[in-house]
Amino acid sequence: MSEKTFGKTLSRRSFLKESSAAAVGVAGISVIGAPAILSGQNVNSRINLGFLGTGSRACEMLTAISGQTEKLVTDLCDIYPPHLAEAVKLCGNTKVRTYEHWEKVLEQKDVDAVVVATPLFLHVPMSVAGLEAGKHVLSEKSMGLNMKHLNQMLAAVQSHPDKVYLVGYQGRLAESLKMVKDLVAEGSLGRITQFYVHFDRNQSWKRDDLPAEWERVLNWRLYKEYCGGLLTEVVTHEIDAVREVLGIMPVNASFYGKVQIYKDGRDSHDSIVGAWEMEDGVLGVGTAHLSNASNGSGWKLLGTHGTVESNGGTVKIYWEKEARHLDSVGIQHKFTTIKLGQSLKESENPNNTPAKVITFEIDNDYDLSTAREFRHFYDCILNGTKPVMDATSCRDTSIAAFMAYASTLEGGRQVSRAEVEAAG
Repeated sequence: MSEKTFGKTLSRRSFLKESSAAAVGVAGISVIGAPAILSGQNVNSRINLGFLGTGSRACEMLTAISGQTEKLVTDLCDIYPPHLAEAVKLCGNTKVRTYEHWEKVLEQKDVDAVVVATPLFLHVPMSVAGLEAGKHVLSEKSMGLNMKHLNQMLAAVQSHPDKVYLVGYQGRLAESLKMVKDLVAEGSLGRITQFYVHFDRNQSWKRDDLPAEWERVLNWRLYKEYCGGLLTEVVTHEIDAVREVLGIMPVNASFYGKVQIYKDGRDSHDSIVGAWEMEDGVLGVGTAHLSNASNGSGWKLLGTHGTVESNGGTVKIYWEKEARHLDSVGIQHKFTTIKLGQSLKESENPNNTPAKVITFEIDNDYDLSTAREFRHFYDCILNGTKPVMDATSCRDTSIAAFMAYASTLEGGRQVSRAEVEAAG
């Protein structure tokens, strides 16, 4: 399939059709040779991995796992030749097989597991096909493009209990997240009343160095037919972290979205802001934009006794000066030695008091945290460990994002969880 032909047929439907077409003979497949080890399923020794999609995220993954001996990357697939060529250089196997059509990877009997690193609208079709072909699946987030996708994916996972399926919310494995979960569970922050999730960058999110026929393919984040924009592609990480800590779901959402800056033909918003109301009454604000990077990306929980901020692998904890009587309700924690009746100095408050700052090395390093994610995947395959980023909980995170996204498409109208789930 030539670049020119692909450009003429590009649409969500034709993208699926073209990428699913069977190769005839050697057409549509470039074979660089056979892997060094091809002796059938070998999950008791080394896991043979195939990558569906070799864009920027997949290449980051290949870099992060380059030193891992638990796996061998045997197969790579992408419709864009430069992406495929870059992945070949990074995969660590000079005999790796390469394809244009992703089904060819699933046909390989010796492939034990596949990594789905394609645009969002392809996550579920490829992941379901992977499970049905007998492969374990690690899919990039979010789980799927719509509620029908989510339900289809959950049904497929339930129908293949002998296969591992997990979604790439690697932040769930973070030590910093575990610490915050413990703080909240122990009551050290008191009652959580609000949260804030945000993703702030100053970039267009668009590649301008592309031939016209590839513009929509490689700038897929800018178009509604391929993903849900900022909410499903980036803010979903922060939503997921807060959901994991609080253990609750939204009941409704009201969000606004606009294309404020980049009037370049995109239909995905470059700025969103809004709020969720959670099951227990907690209120949460979500923001994201591509025109100001001052706050970076992260999330914050506000409680009656304290505040916690998370940004990458760094956590900051502030205690409330007027709520220092933790021992009167049986709460003791290693981060505070406040005695009954004692308060902080008048000048000390969450706005100007130096925070308790804790940095976690792996959480703070993108490559190291990605490598940890893959080791968890291997552990689930080889040792039967339950995936931390499982289908049921990741479906819930997508629902929370869908609620906000649906509201942005309707001018901020309040959208309920029940309404979103009924669409599936």
